Amino acid sequence: MIGSFTERQIEYHSKFGTIYICANPNGISYMGWEDQELDPPHLDDDQRIIKYLHDAEGEIEEYLAGSRKKFTLPITLTRGTSFQKKVWSELLNIPYGKTTTYSDIAQKVGSPDAVQAVGSANGKNPLCILIPCHRVINKSGELSGYAGGAQVKEALLNLEGAFV
Repeated sequence: MIGSFTERQIEYHSKFGTIYICANPNGISYMGWEDQELDPPHLDDDQRIIKYLHDAEGEIEEYLAGSRKKFTLPITLTRGTSFQKKVWSELLNIPYGKTTTYSDIAQKVGSPDAVQAVGSANGKNPLCILIPCHRVINKSGELSGYAGGAQVKEALLNLEGAFV
């Protein structure tokens, strides 16, 4: 149990590696590169959870094929501080195929001196790809700080046509 919800996890095997996807009755609660090792692994047969996971597989597949630019999945943030959630909310405003910097995000969330905190929040994003933390780069243009690794970050940006 995460919070008061039962979650179920699936593995989606992509050309970039395994993407773990968790859902609860309110939507997708995790999408990332690390197994959440739900304890115990829940096999909840709630039809909402099953539909969310099925829809997530389809939308990720379309995104990785280059045919989806916007996700329609319901998301639910079951973890994170209020500052992290503020940063993650701002990341949702970064358009497909565009990049921004950590300092730009810090400005937009009203904490211009919190660039490192923004970087930390970015690194703890529980909904990689859905909340596009891969679109945030250093001022120098350097690609760093992505849970899937710099090569995956670069590949996702290339997929979107955001040549950095």
